[in-house]
Amino acid sequence: MGLPIQQAPQYRCELPVSKIEVKYRPFLVKEQNHLLLARESEDSNVIFDSIMELIKSVTEGSIDGSKLPLVDLEYLFLQIRTKSVGETAKVPLICNEELCDGVGYVDIDLTDIEVDTSELSDGKIELHENLMVELAPPSSKLIYEVEGLDEVAIIKPILRECMVRIYDEENVYEMIEHRDSEIDEFIESLTVPQFEKISDYFGSMPTLKKEVDYKCEKCGEVSTNTLSGLQSFF
Repeated sequence: MGLPIQQAPQYRCELPVSKIEVKYRPFLVKEQNHLLLARESEDSNVIFDSIMELIKSVTEGSIDGSKLPLVDLEYLFLQIRTKSVGETAKVPLICNEELCDGVGYVDIDLTDIEVDTSELSDGKIELHENLMVELAPPSSKLIYEVEGLDEVAIIKPILRECMVRIYDEENVYEMIEHRDSEIDEFIESLTVPQFEKISDYFGSMPTLKKEVDYKCEKCGEVSTNTLSGLQSFF
């Protein structure tokens, strides 16, 4: 007779930007061990790939994390982590004092971390009276792919992915129906004020973050730090 295998409980959450309802289970011991090995590598690409595999597993393949907006990915991972290993996390933070190499620790209630979407635009940007572009949030995969590149290098890849359609007086142009070279030509035709309007949309993207105070165990200095991104809550 085989040993009994436990059935993991199921949970649901709504992602803050895409508004997708996700059904998920906690991750298992074998999956946690894989995550810990990825974290020890300190390679952001390895960590990202491990989280993608984790999300695929705990959602029974229904969610491709790489296609989610970054804040949705971070929020979903936080919900999974909370249900898997607990609602609090003890996070080490390096002292901000210049001559101190000490560390302070802060206990974070992960259930208090929320995503503020009140400033998020609907993505419809009026470039001038008869021309409008509709944008979608960049995927988490794209954000990781362009990480570390300079601003000039990331403009075209991000806009190619994020421009959904363009409207003028007479037509609607679906970007999926046009070649990259055509899209690049449109991007290069933007005026500086028009490009700034588009940049403001990306600047309005919400993030998963929490400001914390902590005390260095070595020098006793109290500092403030803002935790953000997947690795802060890993």
